[in-house]
Amino acid sequence: MPTTTAPAPPRGAQGRTLALIALLLAAFMDLIDVTILNVVLPSIEKDLGASPAQLQWMLSGYSLALALGMITGARLGDILGHKKIFLIGVSGFAAASALCGMAPGPDLLVAARVLQGLAAAVMIPQVLSQIQVMYAPHERGGAMAAFSALSGLAATVGPILGPALLAWNLAGLGWRLVFWVNVPVGVVTVIACLRSLPESRARHAVRIDVTGVIVSTVGLMLVLYPLIAASDRGDRPVWTYPSITAGVLTLAGFWAHQRRVGARGGDPLVQVSLFRFRSVCGGLLVQALFFVPTMGFFLVVTQFLQVGIGAGPMTAGLTLLPWSVTVAVLAGVSAAVLLPRIGRATVQIGLVLLAGGFAAIAVVAGGATAHTGWSDLIWGVLIGGAGMGMIVAPLAQLTLGDVPVGDAGSGSALFNTVTQLAAAVGVAIIGTFFFARVRGLNGASPRAVLAERFGDALAASLWLATGLLAIAFAATFLLPRRPIGVAPSGGAPSDD
Repeated sequence: MPTTTAPAPPRGAQGRTLALIALLLAAFMDLIDVTILNVVLPSIEKDLGASPAQLQWMLSGYSLALALGMITGARLGDILGHKKIFLIGVSGFAAASALCGMAPGPDLLVAARVLQGLAAAVMIPQVLSQIQVMYAPHERGGAMAAFSALSGLAATVGPILGPALLAWNLAGLGWRLVFWVNVPVGVVTVIACLRSLPESRARHAVRIDVTGVIVSTVGLMLVLYPLIAASDRGDRPVWTYPSITAGVLTLAGFWAHQRRVGARGGDPLVQVSLFRFRSVCGGLLVQALFFVPTMGFFLVVTQFLQVGIGAGPMTAGLTLLPWSVTVAVLAGVSAAVLLPRIGRATVQIGLVLLAGGFAAIAVVAGGATAHTGWSDLIWGVLIGGAGMGMIVAPLAQLTLGDVPVGDAGSGSALFNTVTQLAAAVGVAIIGTFFFARVRGLNGASPRAVLAERFGDALAASLWLATGLLAIAFAATFLLPRRPIGVAPSGGAPSDD
């Protein structure tokens, strides 16, 4: 992991606080864009006439670009300076948001979302780097806690803010306002950072593996493109199978390339050496198997609520709000209280609860009518949210707990990259499975037919998701029983 220069921090506590607020604003823009977009997608679909595949690309294109660019973005900061690259990332994110807000059609909106993801990949890695520069190790607790809380805050605010902006409809912008709000926030962030953010860069910056970036991008596109494109067709074209096969082979070649680069003492995108730790292998597998169905769920349940049973954006957001609140509460409780006491059982219980929440929603959806409402779904939403909360924070600790301090940055980057890739794959797999079952329907179809068909599609998608969670549960036995160095109650510290 490259060491970082230690410049003088911003002048005075006020300057440092201003810099931290600006950094957190940038991170919040990235996080909330996903939660907001899920709720307003049906409005975009109606206004732009977007196809199912285009809707999926609006989500997965962002996640894929973010995943592919995150490690490169971190290294650009090490080489050229964290402040400079952060400002470029924020400016690019604001500009891409403006392009999203001006997009005249779905294809251009997808392209702008990909640009947003690339800008976020440049912006986000610099946030933690700057926190490390501005705060001494014994001072970082509060700043890191604020950064960690952003995910829960974005998950809670997004489902309400999106519909609120739609209802406000300033200057007739409608859903476009969701993207335009990033522009003034980005401008304020840039101004604040120009005045208060310190300059820093790594003393010994690693190189960028350009070949690895290209090969991994090609491989993932060969796999994901046919999966998502199939949601617009009644059958899967013959060309999709050789494309997916070629993609898998390309990704295998990428893995071999990473091993060669690492063996030569170079700087691979993926530190293959981290996979010598069983906790890393098991944790990344669980994270992928858990995140694929979960991110797919948010796409399809919103379609069911707004298109299937005719709920407005605000009603849909309020229906999912208990999920977000429960995730935030249980994530904190699980990481601080449950994980030290029962170890990996925290994640296992969370997976069981998440599967139970999916099953409860699937049962309701399978019998959905035009009169189905939030009260029918609330128990499934609460149980599922509790399960997700018990997984997210403890899983990261169990996965990265025995990674050496010198590899902590690489381990964290790998974990975040797998998370974003799983999000893109989840939207592709679960979304395609769902849209294949509602093809031919639109908002003009009879409400009873929409409720029945969309309900059946949601139920089938959630049973598929539950099956993936069962595999994730089996993979949890690859995790250590408890975080490294944490003792069972009343016992000695354990490294198991």
